Amino acid sequence: MLTAYRAWLESELKTLGNAAHHAYSFGQANMAKRAIEQLDKALAGSVVLPDLRPDAATEALAALDRLGDSPPELAPLREALRRGLHAGG
Repeated sequence: MLTAYRAWLESELKTLGNAAHHAYSFGQANMAKRAIEQLDKALAGSVVLPDLRPDAATEALAALDRLGDSPPELAPLREALRRGLHAGG
């Protein structure tokens, strides 16, 4: 959904940029540009798994938790899943 939203914003930015000779279009283009920048900032460091169902994410998190702290390279994935499940719930 966020990918589609970003693509729509970029499309609007391009459309409005072509009509930049109108003051209204210029303002709208600036707003679209700021929205893209804010979206990129909010999603920085996020991992998007669009086809991962909540129940599958819960099972994956449980499996990672059973592994404990080993291997430590999985800690970021474990935390990303935990944040994603809490944000979605």
